[in-house]
Amino acid sequence: MRRILVAGELNADLVMTGLPSLPVLGRELTGTGFQIALGSSSAIAAARMAALGTPVGFVGLLGDEPLGQFVDRELQRVGVDTTHIQVVPGRTTDVTIALTYATDRALLTYCDLMTRFDGAAITPGLLAEYAHLHVSSYFLQTSLQPHLPRLFRLAHEMNLSTSLDPGWDPHERWMDNPHLKPTLAETDFFFPNESEATALCGGTWDLAALAGQVRRAVAIKRGGQGALVVSASAPHDPIVVPAIPVEVVDTTGAGDAFDAGFLYATVILQRGLLDALRFAAACGAQAVTQVGGATNAPDAALIETWLGRFPDNANEHQP
Repeated sequence: MRRILVAGELNADLVMTGLPSLPVLGRELTGTGFQIALGSSSAIAAARMAALGTPVGFVGLLGDEPLGQFVDRELQRVGVDTTHIQVVPGRTTDVTIALTYATDRALLTYCDLMTRFDGAAITPGLLAEYAHLHVSSYFLQTSLQPHLPRLFRLAHEMNLSTSLDPGWDPHERWMDNPHLKPTLAETDFFFPNESEATALCGGTWDLAALAGQVRRAVAIKRGGQGALVVSASAPHDPIVVPAIPVEVVDTTGAGDAFDAGFLYATVILQRGLLDALRFAAACGAQAVTQVGGATNAPDAALIETWLGRFPDNANEHQP
């Protein structure tokens, strides 16, 4: 079976739920739930891929302390190959504090190792073992950014496909980031959410222009409004699918679950864009029904069952 390599950041999530409001300076708020879970977009996507049945490996950095050991153990538990994760002595594993609400979440992240990972471990010998290279949290991985166009180009030269999830840009430079456009030119599948896509388009929602930046397609996650995909070969004919109505518990990792589903459908099952979008949207919907991005990650059979609840009314019109 074809294998997927995920390269990127690793951290633990400290997730609090049931908060009455956003934090207020000088006041103490109490939540009703708390959990330590596998965090980081890259790790959650890898865990979700593995649960679906994808052979997946990870390359990145961890600290040599309990949180790092927890992250490595959780990845192995779900079947991710952690052989190429490097443990860095004396460093602390990155951590995200997630404050979750009914329709969204606020994230506070301590960044250290994720800003130091430069992709040097992504060698031709490593790429030779895989069919696809995926990177998440582009804007947080500042040391990786300058090298990513070359690494994605190398992947293509070795017959791998590539994908990128940008995440939010904390500096809000977006397309002014000097390394992004060269990276997108070597990206097959691009996975921004609606807010990120809007920012990347300069607020114009010009999806055709955004699709023109990549090799194959841009798939945009829209939360309760579903998802859409715009092909580089047909940029003015987006494919749109609605969301599955579910009770939202925690949105952490929903976009990463979407990425995992889309890549499982396209890279592993070799499905077309519409089928991949429907499968990915079902993965995202399942993810919000529990706390933690990788908690109780489903196998492909469960997602196929969820698809039975998915209205089959995809269309090809701009939303």
